[in-house]
Amino acid sequence: MSATQVTDSRDVNDILWQQLKSIPAFRALLRSVEARFYQIQDLPQPILDVGCGDGHFAQVTFDEKITAGVDPWCNPLRKAQAGDTYQMALQALGDRLPFPDHSFASAFSNSVLEHIPDVQPVLDEVSRVLRPGAPFVITVPSQYFTEFLGGAGFLERLGLDGMAGQYRSLFNRISRHAHTGAPEVWADRLATAGFAVERWQYYFSQEALRVLEVGHVQGVPSAVLHALTGHWILGPWESNLRRTEQWVRPFYEEDFPRRGAYLFFLARKEADGPLEPVLPAPRPYGVAELKPAVTEPLSADGQNGAANLEEIETPTQIATVDDAAEAAVEAVEAAPSARLIIPGFLIALTLIFAFLGQSAMRATPDERGSGLGWLGLSALALLLLLWHGRTAGKSTGFSWQLPDFAAIPRQRWYYVPAFVMVLIASSLASSPLNPFIPIVFWVSGAILGGYALSQPEPTAVEPATWQQRHNKMFTLKAGMMLFLIALIVRIYSLAQHPFILNGTEASIGLEALNIAEGFRLNPFGAGWLTNPALPFYLLAVPIHLLGPSVEVVRLLSAFIGALTVPAVFVIGQRLYGRAAGLAAALLLTGSHFLLHFSRLGLTNVWDALITLFALGLIAVAWQQDAQRNRKTWLLAGTAVGLSAYLYTSSHLLPIMLLLLGIIMLLLDRNTLRRQWRGVAAMLALSLLVALPQLLFYQATPGLFLERANTLGILAGQSGWLNAEATRTGTPQLVLFADQLWQAGLAFNATIDTGTSYGAFIPLLNYVAGVLFILGLLLAIFRFRQVRYSMLVVWVAVTVVFAGALLENPPNSHRYIIAVPAVCLLAAIALQELFATLTRPDAAEDKTSGAQMPSVTLLLLLLVAAGLAVYDVGFYFGSYRVEHRFGDRNTEIANDMALYLNELDGEWIAQFYGPPAMYTGFPTIPFLSGDDFKEGVNLFDVPEGGPPASGFDTTNEVFIFLPERYGELQNLRDKYPSGQERAFSGYYADPLFYVYEVRK
Repeated sequence: MSATQVTDSRDVNDILWQQLKSIPAFRALLRSVEARFYQIQDLPQPILDVGCGDGHFAQVTFDEKITAGVDPWCNPLRKAQAGDTYQMALQALGDRLPFPDHSFASAFSNSVLEHIPDVQPVLDEVSRVLRPGAPFVITVPSQYFTEFLGGAGFLERLGLDGMAGQYRSLFNRISRHAHTGAPEVWADRLATAGFAVERWQYYFSQEALRVLEVGHVQGVPSAVLHALTGHWILGPWESNLRRTEQWVRPFYEEDFPRRGAYLFFLARKEADGPLEPVLPAPRPYGVAELKPAVTEPLSADGQNGAANLEEIETPTQIATVDDAAEAAVEAVEAAPSARLIIPGFLIALTLIFAFLGQSAMRATPDERGSGLGWLGLSALALLLLLWHGRTAGKSTGFSWQLPDFAAIPRQRWYYVPAFVMVLIASSLASSPLNPFIPIVFWVSGAILGGYALSQPEPTAVEPATWQQRHNKMFTLKAGMMLFLIALIVRIYSLAQHPFILNGTEASIGLEALNIAEGFRLNPFGAGWLTNPALPFYLLAVPIHLLGPSVEVVRLLSAFIGALTVPAVFVIGQRLYGRAAGLAAALLLTGSHFLLHFSRLGLTNVWDALITLFALGLIAVAWQQDAQRNRKTWLLAGTAVGLSAYLYTSSHLLPIMLLLLGIIMLLLDRNTLRRQWRGVAAMLALSLLVALPQLLFYQATPGLFLERANTLGILAGQSGWLNAEATRTGTPQLVLFADQLWQAGLAFNATIDTGTSYGAFIPLLNYVAGVLFILGLLLAIFRFRQVRYSMLVVWVAVTVVFAGALLENPPNSHRYIIAVPAVCLLAAIALQELFATLTRPDAAEDKTSGAQMPSVTLLLLLLVAAGLAVYDVGFYFGSYRVEHRFGDRNTEIANDMALYLNELDGEWIAQFYGPPAMYTGFPTIPFLSGDDFKEGVNLFDVPEGGPPASGFDTTNEVFIFLPERYGELQNLRDKYPSGQERAFSGYYADPLFYVYEVRK
C-alpha cells in the first residue's frame, strides 16, 4: 500500500477511495482494479517501472520505493521526480533504456504497452535489462475493448454499422491505443522477447467498461481543471465524492469475468532470446485473494528493504536527490505549525503593511512619507517570507570563448546581401517611387537576414510528447479565448466611448488618410509631430478599405491591445508559471488604463506590445537551452528592431536594453557566456530591421530628441527645473525629488495630468496597486534572475525617463509602455501569496502556479478576474460619466463634423469660431471627409467680419460658438426663413448653435 494518508472515515487500505480523491472516477475505477494485481505480486528489488508517467499509480499501489521509473514524457516525469516514489525517475525511450544488461530483478508496466505503435523493441529492451527468472507484470486492453463499447452497440442496434465502426476507431484514438490484441498475440510478443507467460486472465467486465466509457464524458470538466491547475479533483473530500463512489464501487468489487476488456499477464524471463510462444490456460484470481493487507510504513530512509540505488550502474548524467533539501523538507513536514502558522503570519504582516502604505500614499502629501515607512516594513516581512522557504543557488565563473571564424556556416554570409537590400530600401524611401517598393525591399532583407542568423535544424529531432502537445494546445486555446474576450471588451461601443475623437487621434487619422489617398510620405521617415511614419501606413489600410470614421481610426488599436493580452499570458506562463500568466492576462484584459488606450486611434498601445515581445522574449531565451533557442532570440531581435518605428519604445527600450545588458554582465556572466551567440544574433537582426529608421535619424540631426528636449526639465532642454527653482526658491534637488515622487506613484496614488485619458483615479485600482508594489518588491529581492530584473528595469526606466524627467508627470500616454510589466508584477505577487498559503515551505519556483491545488488556483484566478471586472465596470461606468478626456473645442469639433455629415445636398458651412477655434481643428477635416473642405465650402468667419459671400443658390449653414451668438441677429434679419438649432455637450451647454438657410 501507498504511504498516502487518508484523512476521512475511509479505510486506509481502500485503494478505490485513494484513487477517487486524486483522478477522475473512470480512471480511478480502472487503476484501482489493476492496483490489486500488483499488490499481490512478489516483485523483488531492484524494480523497474516501464512507463511510470507522473508516478501516481506506483505511489498509491506500492508501499516500498520503486528503484527506477522511465518515461519519455518530460512534463509528467517532473512530478515523479519531485515525489518520493522512485529512487530515480529518468526520461528515456522504452527501446533505449539507459541501464546495463541484467540490472533489475523485476519489472512492471501498467496500461502502457498498448500506446506504443512498435512495441516489440520495447519488450526486447525490457528483457535485456532484466535478470534471468525475473518476473514482468503487465496490464493491457484486450480484443474485447472495442467490442464492449456501449456507444458502438447502440449504433449497431439502430442498423448504423458504419457509424459504430467509426465510433470504435474514435474511442481508440481518444484512448491513444495502438494495440487491443488477444492474449495469444501478447504471448507471442512476450515469447519473442524471451518471456514465458506464467499466469494471465481477463478483467473489467462489459458493464465496468460502460462506466469507463460514460466517465470519459463526465471527466471533461476534470480535464479542463487539470489543464489549468495540474489537479483533477476540485473537492477531494468524502461528502463531495460519496455519490461517485457509490456509482463505481460495485464494479470495483465485482468478480472477474470470463471475458473482459483488459488483460493481466504475469510473465517471467526465461532467455535472452526468443522462445516458442505458449499460452497456458487462464488462472484468474478471486476477488477475495486480492484484498490487500495492512503493511508496515516506509522506514526512515524510505527504502523498506528496497535495493540501494548503487546496485545499478547508471549514466553519469543521472543526478541523485539532494540530501540537504530532502532533510529540510522532512523537517518542515514534521513541524506543521512552522509550515502553516509562520508563513501565514508573515503573509498577514506583508499585506497589512502594504495596504497601510498604499493608503498613506493616496492621502495628503504630508502623510505620503509614512507610506514609504509602511512599505519598508512590508518589504521586510516579504523578505522574511521568502527566506523562510528559499533554496540556495550558486553561480559559477565566466570566461569568454572566441568563435572560430573559419568555421562560420555559409548560411551566415546571406546577412551581407540582406544588409544591402535594407540599404536599398532606405535609399528608395526618399525617392518619388511608390512607397510600397522600399517596404518590400526592407521586409525581404529582414527575412533574409533572419534566415542568415538562424540556427540549422538538427538532423534528428525527437518528436514532441503527448504532454508537450497537450500543453501547446492548451496555450493555443487559452490564448485565443483571452484574445476574443479582450477584443470584445475593446470594440464594444467603440465609436461612442470615448465619446469624442480627440485632436491627437484626428491628426494621426489625417496622416493615415493622406497616405490612403496617395500622399507620398517616406515610410522610414517622420510624420505628424516627429512620430515615425511607418505606423501611419498600417493605419492607412483600414481607412483605405472602410473610409474615415471614429471606429476605423480606433480599430487597429483595439486589435493590438487585445493581442497584448494573450502575449502576456504566453510569456508570463513561460517565465513565471501558468497561474501568473493567466492572472496577468486577466488583469490586463480589464485594466482600465490599457483598455482606454486600446480604444483610441493612437499608437501608444503598440509600444506596450512591442516592448513585451522584446524584453519578454529576451528573458525566455535567457532561460532556454543555448543550443535550441536561436528562434526565440531572433524573434526578440525583430521586436527590438520594430521598436525603432514607434515613438515611446524607440526612446525608452534602448535604455532598458542597456541596463539589462549591464545586469547580465555583472550578475549572470555564466549564462551570458553560454548565450552570447544568441545575443549577438538578436542584435544583428534588430540592427537590420531598424536600420532604415536609424539612417533617417542620422540624416536629420536633432529630430529624434526634438520632443524630449521640448518637454524635458533639465538644462539644455526646456530648462523647467532651473526656472522653477529660481521662481519658487526651492532647491533643484527637492524639485526633482517631488517630480520623481509624482512619477513613481502614477500607478498607486497620483492622478493622470494628461488629456489623453484624464481619469480621476490612479492607473491601478487599490488592490491591484497593492499587488503591484508587492510584486515589485519580490522582483527586487530576486533581482539576480533576469526574468525579474527585466521587470524592475522596465518599470524604473518608464517612471524616470517617461515621468520624472519630463514636465508635469504623470502623463498616462507615456506610461502605457509599462502596463504589461505592471500586470505581471501584480500577478507574480498574487501567485506567490496563494502558493505560499498552499506550500509554505516551497522555494520560489516558476511552476508553482501549476502545482497549486485546484481550489487555490481557482480562487487566485477569481481574484484576478474580479479585479478585471471592477476595472471594466469603472471604465464603462464612472469614467464614462465623469472624466477629463478632451476639452470643449475637441467636443465642438467632433459634434460639428458629425452634424455636417448629416446634411443632405450641397451646403456651404460658415464657422463663427475664431479666435477661440478654427475649421482647421483636425477632427473636423478627418470626420467630414470630402463633403466639406476648408476654403472650398467650409469657411472661418473672422470676429466682427462678414461671412463669405456669393452663394446665392446654395444652402448655407452658419455655426456659432456661444461667445459669438450675438452676431446671429444679423443673419436672422437677412434670412428670416432660416431655422435655428442649439447643440448641448459635456463641456458646455449649449455647445454651439447652427442657423440653417435652405435656398
